[in-house]
Amino acid sequence: MNFTAIGDLAQSIAMRRQSSSLQSRLSQLTQELTTGQAVDVSRHLQGGFHHLADIENQLTLNVSYKSAASEAGLFTNAMQVALEQVQTQLSDLSGDVMLAAHSSGSAELQATAGKARAALNSIVAAMNTEVAGRPLFSGTDLRNAPLRDADVLLDAARTAIAAAPDTAAADAVLETFFMTSGAGFDALIYKGGTQDMSPYRLAADEDVTLAIRADDPVIRAALKDTVMAALADDATLAMDASNRRGLIERASSGLLQQIDGVTGLRAKLGFAEERIEQIASRTAAETTSLQMARTSLLEVDPYETAGALEETQLRLETLYTITARTSRLNLVNFL
Repeated sequence: MNFTAIGDLAQSIAMRRQSSSLQSRLSQLTQELTTGQAVDVSRHLQGGFHHLADIENQLTLNVSYKSAASEAGLFTNAMQVALEQVQTQLSDLSGDVMLAAHSSGSAELQATAGKARAALNSIVAAMNTEVAGRPLFSGTDLRNAPLRDADVLLDAARTAIAAAPDTAAADAVLETFFMTSGAGFDALIYKGGTQDMSPYRLAADEDVTLAIRADDPVIRAALKDTVMAALADDATLAMDASNRRGLIERASSGLLQQIDGVTGLRAKLGFAEERIEQIASRTAAETTSLQMARTSLLEVDPYETAGALEETQLRLETLYTITARTSRLNLVNFL
């Protein structure tokens, strides 16, 4: 009779391997029963990963879209606050300038010019606002604040109109200084980029561009009229007191138009804010839907899992019993 035996060491290794396998399976089934999700995804999907891969890919994209929307929302809100400050300064100044334009007293003129200089400082500071180290109104130039200091701007404008004989000549010089491409404002004051930042990609076919810079014609015009009012009491200019008062009158009519211009910029920005919120809401809803689809795809049957868990426990207990009995075998008991 042929007899095949297995050595004690080999038998011990085989039992340990089987015990380890059953314990691993027991741990897996316990986790699946607790979470309701398959641990061995390949086995659960029978190797069909295509649908799951699509879901995971879109979820990853949605994370980046959510981050972009959050950043875009942060910057649009900060830009809105800065433009609100500009609008407030122009509105407050326009009332004072209008009163001064219809007053004959020099005290009112000097007080209004002083308020215009303070407003100019506030407007420049607002346009130089930074968020997380990035200037808001510098376009593609992320290193420099877009505008030089208000004092530098005022000195440059004063130098430009120093020899102007009357109000009309000074207005024409300032128009060229601020509004003509490559002239004084571009050469001496504006330090930002000449291109807008790339659009924020918020979805597969949705993006938002924040195309407002400190060299926008509306901002240039607002600065021009504010500077004109600020220089109305400057005795170093060549023009006489009557023509200097004329600067206040020109600024009075211009500021009302610039308030409307800033309102238009804020409305444009408000439209971008609304789009960002709408797209972000759609992305959040899509993410929730995808997560539910992934959960459904990896979901295990609790009753089937419980049955498999009970079976595995029984097999492991049986193995322990066999191991214990085998370990008590000796020659005396055998004989």
